[in-house]
Amino acid sequence: MPDALGTDDAGGLAESAPPRVGPVVWWFGLGATSFVAACSTWIVYREGLPERFAAIPELDKALHLGMAGALAFFLDGVLRRRALRVGRSSVPLAAVLLLVPAGIEEFFQRYSVHRSSSLGDFAADVAGVAIFIWLSRRIGR
Repeated sequence: MPDALGTDDAGGLAESAPPRVGPVVWWFGLGATSFVAACSTWIVYREGLPERFAAIPELDKALHLGMAGALAFFLDGVLRRRALRVGRSSVPLAAVLLLVPAGIEEFFQRYSVHRSSSLGDFAADVAGVAIFIWLSRRIGR
């Protein structure tokens, strides 16, 4: 029987514990979150932010943080916490796969009738990705 240090009775290394969150949960969460993000984006580009949401100050920043964060949380789990090596440091692959297109899309919002380009929105995306990837790695160990 393995002890708390990860060795078996014979003194050898025990098999590692199964992950706390299985792949089905990561994939389902990513699919559901992607669907909500895609529908929300489509609605906002087509009609603009609904009046009841536009009336709440800085709600768009909170939505950016939450949606980018949720996508990063589940994508990091699906990718099994892979990272890209950049020199001596590494960057979570999920962060790159989300923030590069988010930055490009934020830039092109300046050409939309119903959207506006904002560095604050992109900063909220970055904050959400950073916070939720940290959470994903804490939960998914």
